[in-house]
Amino acid sequence: MHEACADAVSLARPHNINVNLGQCEALATVGDRHRMRQLLLNLTDNAIKYNQPSGSVALALRAVNGSAEISISNTGPGITPEMLPRIFDPFVRANPTRGEGVDGCGLGLSIARWIANAHGGQIKITSEPGQMTVARVILPISVQKDLKQKAEQQVRVAR
Repeated sequence: MHEACADAVSLARPHNINVNLGQCEALATVGDRHRMRQLLLNLTDNAIKYNQPSGSVALALRAVNGSAEISISNTGPGITPEMLPRIFDPFVRANPTRGEGVDGCGLGLSIARWIANAHGGQIKITSEPGQMTVARVILPISVQKDLKQKAEQQVRVAR
């Protein structure tokens, strides 16, 4: 998450967009580190590209109902209710008129969904025109981390 935030700050600087890392719990998931970074980069890149001038992007990571929830929100124009069901389809751009001059071909969200699904998770986006858009990635928390911590605690107690 810290790397994703640093990437987002670099991408947002030329657009005068403020990037904020909010709550960031120490959670671990099992998976491909490079693909997870790609997922976060796709989501933060969209949050920056489809934002308003001098807008903001917020990132957070927290435990919710036994899962890791990553949220990336922005203060952009929002996504219409008619378009929301199609945003994960390949080559679809949520708001083509607002996206004029924006690089990309509409594959970022479909790739992000594929990566989340491949890691046993899911991705959801909520939005309304003129309101905050929030992308949420829900992933299983790594049991291995929990077992490692318990084993380390038991070793300390045994000493």
